[in-house]
Amino acid sequence: MNDVRKVIYGTIIGFFVMLAFWLSIIYISACGLTFTCRQALPAVERTPIPTLIPKSHSDAQMEMNVTEFNKCETTAMDLIGAWVVSGASESELFTFTDANGQSCNGMYTDDVQPLFVENSIWRVGEIGCVSCHNASSDDGNGGLDMLSYDVISASGILGNGDWEKSRLYEVLSQGLVPQGHSADVSASNPVIFAGTTAPETEAAP
Repeated sequence: MNDVRKVIYGTIIGFFVMLAFWLSIIYISACGLTFTCRQALPAVERTPIPTLIPKSHSDAQMEMNVTEFNKCETTAMDLIGAWVVSGASESELFTFTDANGQSCNGMYTDDVQPLFVENSIWRVGEIGCVSCHNASSDDGNGGLDMLSYDVISASGILGNGDWEKSRLYEVLSQGLVPQGHSADVSASNPVIFAGTTAPETEAAP
């Protein structure tokens, strides 16, 4: 009977000894011979950015140069209309009033011509006017080269300065599609930012 008890007790003691030995191996493998076990903590990622600004950097060097945004908010057709009514040449400034009531200056080359040249102005994904109306296009352009200021001015599409009776206003009002002009397409008059705010003039004393 005593021998049986010795076997049972020995087995239990042996089990706990083996369990303690196994847990010790696991702990040493994960944490090493230390009680802090920092090896189990996630690694801290550090950047090379210094925490102190060198003395040689002045406040002026740290300031960012911010360019003031002074473009005017208007619609494409209102901008073209202001240019047509003004009768301004290719390089002359013309004035217009933007959507916020500000007096603004525009120029054909900088503000109006891009509306004829760039894609996705009137509708997203729509090609520009010059894709069809250019000097090298023979079919369907009506002999109109929208890249040339002289051709546009001499073509008669500007209505002699009467914007709302001009052929250009009529075409833009009825809608544009990549394949040409169609009355079935609703007109588009996108909001754009163009020109610059006109400097305020001081009143005479």
